[in-house]
Amino acid sequence: ERKSTAKVDFLKGIETDVQQQWEKMKIFEIDAPDPGSDAAKKGKFFCTFPYPYMNGKLHLGHTFTLAKFASGFQRLKGKNTLYPFAFHCTGMPIKACADKLKREMEQFGNPPRFPAVDENTQD
Repeated sequence: ERKSTAKVDFLKGIETDVQQQWEKMKIFEIDAPDPGSDAAKKGKFFCTFPYPYMNGKLHLGHTFTLAKFASGFQRLKGKNTLYPFAFHCTGMPIKACADKLKREMEQFGNPPRFPAVDENTQD
């Protein structure tokens, strides 16, 4: 049983203060800067990360990624940072491949038994 919540309260206070600063500074609101503005002169950084999907047990990598760290670091360095989440279609190609394998297994069996091909036949 926890005796004191002082550490947690302290950390939550820091979190609240920082989030208020981020909101005031619009840190996570990224719009293209006007040409010639000071914001346009800052460096740019863009990265993306595929959305997590269940292909095994959930782990820390589903929540914190190197891409998230890199975008945060570049933001701290003053760059205009765009980190869109989930602009990726990982699941659909995997599903399409799995469906194709299922059809081929239904058609040819598992292990596969392919029909004999007459080598003299031209395509």
